[in-house]
Amino acid sequence: RLANALRSWPVLRFEVTEDPSEGVDGQRFSHVPQLGMWSGATSANGDIMVSEMRLRGLMESDPGSITSELDNMLGTAWDDALEPYRSGGDGAEVTWLRGVG
Repeated sequence: RLANALRSWPVLRFEVTEDPSEGVDGQRFSHVPQLGMWSGATSANGDIMVSEMRLRGLMESDPGSITSELDNMLGTAWDDALEPYRSGGDGAEVTWLRGVG
């Protein structure tokens, strides 16, 4: 819900993460104006997880597109676009929201 609310501001760049809990994968939502919204399931350590069925579908598709499709599944373009904003600058204070929603 938070990611969808933030998406209503078209010039905003953001990343919202939901930590995994017992029996439930986490999620990462990334938005960049030029790319739109991307989301992916995350593991306990924050890695993006791609399901077996998505990988099997990819293997059955055009072999020449595997690299670009994997980049899309992993959100590579969104990571590249958001990376300069993640540090917040040297010495910047970062506030983590816990228990939102």
